[in-house]
Amino acid sequence: MKTSLIAPLWSIVACLALSTAVSSFAAPSTSSYETMNQPQQFQQLKVGDKIVYACNQCKTVTEQTITSTEQAMEFCKDGSTITCPSCKAKVKVTYKGPPKNPSSQREVSYTNEKGDECLFVAKVVPALENK
Repeated sequence: MKTSLIAPLWSIVACLALSTAVSSFAAPSTSSYETMNQPQQFQQLKVGDKIVYACNQCKTVTEQTITSTEQAMEFCKDGSTITCPSCKAKVKVTYKGPPKNPSSQREVSYTNEKGDECLFVAKVVPALENK
């Protein structure tokens, strides 16, 4: 008895075609994030840019649209305070690194009342810019 290989072959081709069609209609790629810990990064933010800040205390991520240069610079102003909109925790902006060595880069850090890092900020990079 001869068995035909054409039927199984066509089913494989049909499955491949179907999987290709399904994958081409998949959801669009999502945004990525660029961690911000240098004052220069905050200076480069423009009105309309989006940032997220993640609170380690309440485990939430909040997206915010930049409305002014001054607003963006508050996220890196030494001694300023940021309030988490979810848990209302007050977070202080501080700098890490040697303060007396101008050649080394100091990093922006966000600490709670105990001095523990508890928040980080990232710029939202739209999917089209990821390429």
